[in-house]
Amino acid sequence: MSKLVLIDQMPLRSSAAAQCKEAMKRLERARAGWHHFERKDKPAFARWRAREFGALLSRARDIETEIRDAQALVHEVEMEMRRAFQDPYTAYQRVMARRGHPAAAAEAEARHAADAGIGRRVSDFEKEALFQDWVKSALGTNPDKMDDEAYSASFEAFKRHMFRAPVEEMASTQSARPRPPHNGPQDVALGAVDDEEAAAPFDARVRDLYRRLVRRLHPDLRADGSAAVSALWHEVQEAYAASDVARMEILLALSDIESNRTAHQTLSQMRAVLLDLERASWALEKSLLEAEGEDAWDFARIGPDPGLRLRVERQLKSDLASRTQRLELLKRMILEWAQGPAFNRKIHFAH
Repeated sequence: MSKLVLIDQMPLRSSAAAQCKEAMKRLERARAGWHHFERKDKPAFARWRAREFGALLSRARDIETEIRDAQALVHEVEMEMRRAFQDPYTAYQRVMARRGHPAAAAEAEARHAADAGIGRRVSDFEKEALFQDWVKSALGTNPDKMDDEAYSASFEAFKRHMFRAPVEEMASTQSARPRPPHNGPQDVALGAVDDEEAAAPFDARVRDLYRRLVRRLHPDLRADGSAAVSALWHEVQEAYAASDVARMEILLALSDIESNRTAHQTLSQMRAVLLDLERASWALEKSLLEAEGEDAWDFARIGPDPGLRLRVERQLKSDLASRTQRLELLKRMILEWAQGPAFNRKIHFAH
């Protein structure tokens, strides 16, 4: 016959509470270091860099703006090429026309759809003839020289893009839309009741936890100004806004440990709190270790060292040169698209 053995959990609970308090101190040290880096060191470094290298930074911002504009144009042209199986020159001309005259471009699209026979059934023979013409004009190759697998795959892609019926587009659009979960007014009412009943216990628990945490942590009710309590209070606001019951349970246990009220906390809850604290500490300490390698580290206290100006200037000029090269590549690509095949052949023969 088995016997129940009673275990005195007080030593285990005391040990877990002590470990949690030590982990809280460790986390607060990491938080203090991170806040100092984010709120003191980085702003001070940014002010110094702006003061010392204002011209370089302004040029870098201008380059980035030009790169974003060029990338947007390139992306739009590439999407146009894929959408209608066009060569780069034609796609570029259509994009620029659409950008310059949006209303006229819309009318041209409608006329193009009518001229292409959209709205009537195109035979398979016509589709394949159009595909072969596109391969010759856009890809510059003979479709007879393509292997069977590549030919079939390309032809299927061509048909999907060029001959998709309006009914199919409407059906795919409708199928992508979320359907209502109920069939009629009565079902809607019953569904709403079910949802409310399912959510009610959850919402009640969130409100109960929030009320208890407010009584313990609200700044107006605490006169000690504890940094740990302040950090917990901000986390409570985030967890309440997200209706995160699990997180609020942990925060309640944390507040109990911080206030030496652990009598009603289970050992498993305390260990879960300890694990949560350790995870947060590890994440912050890793971020701090990475921050130590940045030029801004401890800048608010020690200021720029003798080699910092040279190092930052060299890095800024290197970044600027790299981004300028990227912009030139984009501009060259756009120029080739704008000039068309004849211009590209001249460049080829010149080389």
